[in-house]
Parts: sequence; C-alpha cells; structure tokens
Amino acid sequence: MSVATQRQGSSTDQASYNSCANPIQHRPRNYVSYPGSSYILPSDEDEQARLALQHRVLVRALGDRLVVAPITLTPGNHVLDCGTGSGIWLLDLASKVSPDVQLQGIDIEPRLFPTTRPENMQLQVGTATKLPEEWSNKFSLINQRLLIAALKSIEWPVVLKEIHRCLAEGGWVQLLEAKRWGAEGPHSVKHRQLLELLFSSRQLLIDCSVQLPKMLGEAAFQNVHVEEYRLPAGKWAGQEGIDVRDNFINVFRGMKTPILNAGGLGYVNSEEEYDQWMDDMAQEWDETEGTTVDICVCYAQKVPVEA
Repeated sequence: MSVATQRQGSSTDQASYNSCANPIQHRPRNYVSYPGSSYILPSDEDEQARLALQHRVLVRALGDRLVVAPITLTPGNHVLDCGTGSGIWLLDLASKVSPDVQLQGIDIEPRLFPTTRPENMQLQVGTATKLPEEWSNKFSLINQRLLIAALKSIEWPVVLKEIHRCLAEGGWVQLLEAKRWGAEGPHSVKHRQLLELLFSSRQLLIDCSVQLPKMLGEAAFQNVHVEEYRLPAGKWAGQEGIDVRDNFINVFRGMKTPILNAGGLGYVNSEEEYDQWMDDMAQEWDETEGTTVDICVCYAQKVPVEA
C-alpha cells in the first residue's frame, strides 16, 4: 500500500488545507446531523453492531464491571449515561440493578436508540454540553464512554461542569477514554499521525485521557482516581485480541468519510487506498505480538459543600 506524502504545517495551515481540499469520492455512511456536532463516527446498523462488540470488549477489560466508581446503586438512585449511543450500557445495567433505580440516557442522535427498553429507562435527544436544567443535583452516578471522537477541546470543560451540576452531592462520575492504540509498525505509526491531524482539524482533544484528571479538578470534582487497562489487540492474543482488533479497526474504518471529505489530509488519495490501509493495519496488529489498545477510567466525586 502506498501512503500519500504527509503534509506538515501549523494548525492554521491544516485548516487552510482542509478548506481548500477537494473531497475524495467514496461510498458515505450515515452520520449524525445534530447542529454543531463534530462527531466523526457513523450512525447506522454497522455502527450499532460495532457498539455491541465494543461494550463486550470494554466490560471484559474492566473485569466484568459496568461501574468502576465506588458506589452501590440502591432503589431511588438516578443514573445518567451521557452519549448513550445505542443505550447498551444502560440496558446491561438495568439487568443488574433494582427496577427502582431510574436510568436516563442522552445522545445527540436517536437513530440507534433501542426500540424496546425497561420501564425504568428513559432516553432523550440532547447534548452533554447543555444538560436539562431540571437535572441539577439529580444523579448518583453519571457514566460517559469514549467521547474522544465527539467533544471539542473547548467543550470538555463545559461538559464536566454540566456533569458536576447534575450530580447529587456525594455522587460519582466515571469517564472511560482511549489513551493509546496500535502496533509500532509503519501502518499504525502513519495512522496515528493521520488521526492527530484529523483531530486537530476538527478541534477534538486526542489526548483527553491524559488531561481528564486535571480537568476534573478544575470542574470542582474531588477524590479523582485513574485506572488504566491494556487490551491485547490482534490474532496473536486469541479471540480476545481479535475482538479488540475488530472493534477498533472498525472505529477507524468509520472515520473514512470525514477523512476523505477533507481530501485525505495528505495521507490517502482514494477510498480503495484507505480501505487497503485499514486491512494492512489489521494484519499488522495480528502479526505484532504485544500490540495493545490502552484505555483509562477516571472517576471522581461531587463532594458535599460544607456549611
């Protein structure tokens, strides 16, 4: 596979390049249409299947835990899932807690919402940057996973302050984000360079996992904890590694439209080249023992204000 010569330059140069680049013709998928959204992953049946696999991968990595924060959910508690997607985390949680625990999900795109759900589970369209005013001091636990591809740098502090506002005193937030991924081979290295350029061009925060502890503190959270997990990725690691590979390579396949609409960002010249690159990278992960996807879970508490 030939990869187009990398284009270097400042963020201003990148923005200028992106605005002038001619989109590369390809077969597009459905994406969210929420006003102002920078989300770079699709919203279709294939993505729904991927999200189901991703949920299994992440829960397994966390030792079969849905909740990492030190809280036991009891009747009367309220739980919020920000960026709920297909609602799969809430559906799984509903099977493990009392039906008197109230479950709420919010997402900018309702296309993947489940058609059936338990009576104690509610879903609505909305953005994490402006949660409903009536949710102030309501939730005992707020969960958010993998919004690395959705939130702009300037939006992260806003979202964390909104989460803090909506937590009940003593409540917990848990945030799961990707930290690092891929092999050290040429396909993976070039791909990480491409993603850095893509994220920069969309004002997304690719290193959000590193910055989360500081941002949580700045949003008035206390008792901030970080747990890191390393997920083996590739055929060399058996079925677990195949699942991790399939999920995250399909994440990158899902970013094809924003990349090609930006003219390939200096890395690819056609849809066929991009697809082959993803195939080559998957093979590289299979053949490179030790390849991992690293994630972290940050959890923190809204401590009661002393009188």
